[in-house]
Amino acid sequence: MSATDKTVVWIASYPKSGNTWVRFLLCNLLFGPQESAAALNRLAPDVHELGPNPQPPSMPLIMKTHFAFSPMLPLAAHTAAAIYVVRDPADVMLSNFHYSRRSGAGTGTGAGAGAGDGEAAALSAYVDQYLTAQGDPRWIRLGMGTWSEHVRSWLAVKHPFPVLPVRYEALGADPLQVARGLCAFLGVDRDESQLARAVQGASFERLREIEEADIRGQSVGIFYKPYLRPSIDAGLRFMRAGKSGEGSKVLTPETRRRLLAAFGPLMQELGYGV
Repeated sequence: MSATDKTVVWIASYPKSGNTWVRFLLCNLLFGPQESAAALNRLAPDVHELGPNPQPPSMPLIMKTHFAFSPMLPLAAHTAAAIYVVRDPADVMLSNFHYSRRSGAGTGTGAGAGAGDGEAAALSAYVDQYLTAQGDPRWIRLGMGTWSEHVRSWLAVKHPFPVLPVRYEALGADPLQVARGLCAFLGVDRDESQLARAVQGASFERLREIEEADIRGQSVGIFYKPYLRPSIDAGLRFMRAGKSGEGSKVLTPETRRRLLAAFGPLMQELGYGV
């Protein structure tokens, strides 16, 4: 395989780590501000929606994946580069809990679940499952591995292609610097006004606006699917909060101990306070 066959630039992450946020920012930088999830998916398709044997692109293409890196990753042999989005595992855990409520995926916490004590009990059960498995059990069943396995597969292995780590926390704290880093990594030249427009078009608030517009227009994509209508009507959203540090607030002393036992060494390597 020649260098000309290396046409895939991945945006990779464990689910609920900021992949969509980075995808919007990068597509804004490359193609101008995007106005819908459908437009985003045309420019940077999701490999999980392409079937079991997707054809390699003939031209360089940004693609999303939640798979760990391995030879089993579709199009792995065609990888030119990767942008890996990493997030504090406590926040990943909490975000996946709320995502499971939105999708009703196997936790008994779908749109019909009650709030208050019922939601607290569901969260407690989910945290126990997550820490026991060291990742979301659904994603593990789908071959994505534990959180640590996933992160290490992209960041702790010497790959024959460059990998740019992007911290979720930086997307909120210094998105302009993230945008500059993405441009430098891909060799894209953008002036400060172009960077600012791209960042503004990918702010959390703007992504919430796009989500609401997609829901109103019933535009099928990341933010709206017909089967999600009950949870959407119940007020559950894909772009939920966009905050950092929420996950640690739901931890009891015992679950904090378990989280550090599961993820502490890698958290330290990544620079997350433990």
